[in-house]
Parts: sequence; C-alpha cells; structure tokens
Amino acid sequence: MPRILAKKQEYKVLDLKKWIKMQMAANDMNQTTVGKALGISQEMVSKRLSNKKEGGRIVNKDPFSYGDLLTLFELFDTPDEEKIRLLTL
Repeated sequence: MPRILAKKQEYKVLDLKKWIKMQMAANDMNQTTVGKALGISQEMVSKRLSNKKEGGRIVNKDPFSYGDLLTLFELFDTPDEEKIRLLTL
C-alpha cells in the first residue's frame, strides 16, 4: 500500500520501531536488555514497540524521547550517518 502524506508522522514512528527491533536482533539483545539501558521494565519496552491501534490510528504515537534515542544509539553502537537519518525522519 502506498504511503500518503496525511500519515507521515505515523509512518515515521513505525519505521523507528522497526529499526529498533532490527537493531535488537542484529545485536542479539532482548527487551530486558533494552529496558535496563533505558531504565524501564521489559513490559514497558514491549508496550512502546507495539503497534496497537484504536480506530485505525496508532495509540502510542511517539513512545521514545530524544534521550531514549541517544541511549539506544549508544547501546547499539549506531554510526553517525544512521543517527542523522533517524533523527531527521
């Protein structure tokens, strides 16, 4: 299905969640490890990464703060180019 401009922010959030899940798999990490790095429980990580919808819209629109992203970048040893791409989505 083609992406439409009206849902641009929703697509950005979905892309970020996919990136985090892919990085977790690539670095052989689980939600507990990510939760410890962020200072939250495994359940909260799962909730933030879920794509739960109500009425066709994503419930947790922007679940990760700027500080959370910086922590994840350090945890995943993210290259500068990737950081810039993700922060300018």
